[in-house]
Amino acid sequence: MQAAIASLLLASAGCSAKETPRTDPLLPAPDRLDAAATATATTAARGAGAEARGAGADERTGAGQGAAAQAAPCKDGDTDPHDLRCTGLYSDLGARTIAAGVREFKPAFELWSDGAEKTRWIYLPPGSTIDVSRMNDWTFPVGTRLWKEFRLPVAGAMRRIETRLLWKTAEDRWTRATYVWSEDGASALQVKAGVPEVPGTDGYAVPAQVDCIRCHAGKTDNPLGFEAIQLAAPEASGLTYAELAERGLLSTRSGGAPSAADALQVPGSATERRALGLLHANCGVSCHHPIGVATHFEMRLDIDAAGRVGAVRDTRVYRTAINQPSKLRPPGAPPEARYYRIRPRDPDRSTLLRAMSRRDAPGAPPEQMPPLATRHVDEAGVAAVRAWIEAMTPAAGYPPAAP
Repeated sequence: MQAAIASLLLASAGCSAKETPRTDPLLPAPDRLDAAATATATTAARGAGAEARGAGADERTGAGQGAAAQAAPCKDGDTDPHDLRCTGLYSDLGARTIAAGVREFKPAFELWSDGAEKTRWIYLPPGSTIDVSRMNDWTFPVGTRLWKEFRLPVAGAMRRIETRLLWKTAEDRWTRATYVWSEDGASALQVKAGVPEVPGTDGYAVPAQVDCIRCHAGKTDNPLGFEAIQLAAPEASGLTYAELAERGLLSTRSGGAPSAADALQVPGSATERRALGLLHANCGVSCHHPIGVATHFEMRLDIDAAGRVGAVRDTRVYRTAINQPSKLRPPGAPPEARYYRIRPRDPDRSTLLRAMSRRDAPGAPPEQMPPLATRHVDEAGVAAVRAWIEAMTPAAGYPPAAP
């Protein structure tokens, strides 16, 4: 792992939603707004704080600030709505009724967000399909909307903290918006500047909206977690790859059939699958891939021209990480000591694991992985990758450790 570790980005994949996924069909468009919200929306409560709609001195960070702000009514044609009610997720926000045509989905592998529980939904316009001609980089129809809700324990109870929106409003334009929930859960208003630390949490931060592009630029079309490998794995639920294919919601420019789900499985043993899936979701999809910002060390699981993922030894992480020298070194390491991105059976000299196991001190050189929107180490993820490194024996098909 080289100096470009500073550019490692957090991919928006996996989720740990614990609610049962809905099975509503993708048919009618979501209602614009429930009747109660056609008038002025509810007052922003303490958790949402002041609105931060534009750049500059007037931007405020919201949660816990106490100042009440009136949200504007929903407007037809508004592609950057101030109120979550106006995005089409709910037909009745107060009752938490999901709008018709909106489907919940759960990608296979966990995206680490400092322990937050998440639920995701997608809306596809009626009669539309997703273009999967490039299986590693899907193209979504105009009108596609995706939402991701984050929940954390506050004062002993789970509370909605934020909901993020991706909305494709034109062929070349996506709206990216973040809505911070009030403490009483009555409203969620857009906060552009983010929240440096949400009161009542263990340092959880809502990123500024301008930071979203740092991850989502890793795709030609913005969504990260709604993709072939994440939805084809057996751990996925809700709207899965198999259902998308069965219902004819996937198409190719050539008119050919999309890959079969069996060909898209993460390869290897249970230990290998867990580690490879985590690295794919947290690092590979957004950054570490052939056209990303960190091509020297690739962690995305790629689908080849034949529509298959292949074996473990065919993966790019195997070829670009194992026994590959790293410029990262722990403090106090002897000058002659050699370190590698991954050294089989040697977690202590595998700098991938070191980057995952640390969080940078303020002002320190950036070395942590992922570098964005996380202040706490994913201990379970570290354990999964450590177990994989320790299992890299020649008998399992791995090369001997480099000197």
